[in-house]
Amino acid sequence: MINRRSFLRQSGGLGCYWIVANSGIPQGLTVGHSTFPVIPAARASNDPVQDNESDLRPDFKLILQLDWKFNVQFAGVLLADYYNLYRQQGLEVDIRSWDFGLSVTDLVANNPAIISCSEQDVILAAQVLGQPIRAVATMFQHSPLGLMSLPESQVKSLHDLVGRKVGIHSDSQKVMDLVLGFSQISEEDIEVVEISYREKFDKLLAREVDAIQCYVVDEPLGFVDQTGIFPTLLNLSDYGYDAYVQTFFVHHDLLTHHAQQVQQFLQASFAGWKLALTNIPKAAQIVVDHYANPRGKYHNLNYQIQSLNLIADYVAPDRDFCHLGEILPERWQTMAERLAQYHLISQVPALESSINLSLWPT
Repeated sequence: MINRRSFLRQSGGLGCYWIVANSGIPQGLTVGHSTFPVIPAARASNDPVQDNESDLRPDFKLILQLDWKFNVQFAGVLLADYYNLYRQQGLEVDIRSWDFGLSVTDLVANNPAIISCSEQDVILAAQVLGQPIRAVATMFQHSPLGLMSLPESQVKSLHDLVGRKVGIHSDSQKVMDLVLGFSQISEEDIEVVEISYREKFDKLLAREVDAIQCYVVDEPLGFVDQTGIFPTLLNLSDYGYDAYVQTFFVHHDLLTHHAQQVQQFLQASFAGWKLALTNIPKAAQIVVDHYANPRGKYHNLNYQIQSLNLIADYVAPDRDFCHLGEILPERWQTMAERLAQYHLISQVPALESSINLSLWPT
């Protein structure tokens, strides 16, 4: 068993207002310059379905291929599906969970009707290889990649790990090189060793390492559940690894011939995120009841509520939703140059062929 980032590396203006009825079921949402009703999908909901649902006849089909399994890390798009927000935009969107061995960048490069999402460095690496894809918006404003340690170790900053040992996965060595270099810490000052996903909790508890790599919106929750210990967390985005994550990207041809549909997809997706973050317990309940694998670790309501509370800080750090989904070109370019400097990508793609920000925010 390996973690999400390892899988990925191996396989390749939203309006600031919405209305909620007293029942707690969202009735209308303002997105961009328009307001439209929120209608629960009959196939996925016990909520009353409005009579006009039968009038939602989408005339454009898309596939959304996620880069991981169904869970609240994708709450926005799952709620957009659940509440028929895509259909209200004239789209039929088939959302697909990730499976082992699937390269999302290869998939989109060979199938223009597929939209996907991934980490910034994965998208850039594919662009360097000549794949005809562009980033158009992002779900996470910062990377949740981090380090966690036992509270007794008193690790309050990266510099507190000088003279100590850190366990990371094999695919993250260059990320560690980046954060050390950015923080002006010599590679000799911190001993970095490779550990597997399966053994890392045990190694931390046995004090064989002083900190371990983690995805801070997910793995620390599992650690607390298993051990009762609340770990200390360091976010690598605070130490130079300030990459966009869960970034939507599309084929050039889709942008050229169907830009309006891509924009409608983004409007519905971020409307879904707005719903998810405004009522986190309800959003988590929907994901657990209707999308998460009943036999998987994400089929746990308390776990998913806690995770979505953490995710909110990455999707909407300012919590006013006005910058939801936004990619800043200067920051994208700066991070691309930093990724190339530390050899996470071999060169920096031209900005104009790497991102297209004409469709979002509206």
